[in-house]
Amino acid sequence: MLLMDERRNLILEELVSNETVYVSELANKHSVSYETIRKDLTYLEKKGLLVKSHGGATLKHNAIEHSFQTRQEENIELKKRIAKKALSLIQENSSLIIGTGSTTLELAKLLSLKSGYKIFTDSLPVASVLIKSRNQVFLFGGQLRDKSSSVYGGWTIEAIKQIQVDMCFLGTDGFSNLSGPSSPSSSDAFVDKEIIRHSKKKYVLGDYTKFNRSSLYKICDWSEITALVTNNGANEQEIEKVKHSTNVFLS
Repeated sequence: MLLMDERRNLILEELVSNETVYVSELANKHSVSYETIRKDLTYLEKKGLLVKSHGGATLKHNAIEHSFQTRQEENIELKKRIAKKALSLIQENSSLIIGTGSTTLELAKLLSLKSGYKIFTDSLPVASVLIKSRNQVFLFGGQLRDKSSSVYGGWTIEAIKQIQVDMCFLGTDGFSNLSGPSSPSSSDAFVDKEIIRHSKKKYVLGDYTKFNRSSLYKICDWSEITALVTNNGANEQEIEKVKHSTNVFLS
């Protein structure tokens, strides 16, 4: 029989994969009583990771930060369209910061075919894509963060403070019922805040599904950025709400 912590981790893994779990199935799978599973679900609910329902539980979406690899595969065509729109906003020989995120990575792929830019990033995947391009590419130093494949911390912030770029492009985990874009990581949000301070123009890239999602840490207010770049499929009423504070560019 599994130890309690191991069983609870397995339940959480199943929730992330299937978004719903059932007491009867979990009890059979782990060879424990219904009451034991109910206690496990109560514990995980108190941790803010799920919402209990009759006979089971559902995943609390803004509580789980998926790996960069998982997020990279979501809505890939939408992200490519946004990246193309973002590319059209960049003038020749510009300096820019590309933040961590799967949509910003698609922009980096397009920039890897270009030349003449000074590009700074806190994202290891972005740096990897650009390393053989004909651009000047700078990777900020700092502590490595596995979930977002990025760097963070004091070294990262100090490096950002040394520059002032023409523009930045940041990702977001969502902004439903929020007055600005959000991140599941406090450390990533802190880095993004500093990037915004040191960029003349600030763009947030987020596909239309982000209107229905949000995360734990707000990065900034909409009024602090130049524009949100999203898709035509976004809800018109939600777009209008954002337009009260900033520009919205559709791809």
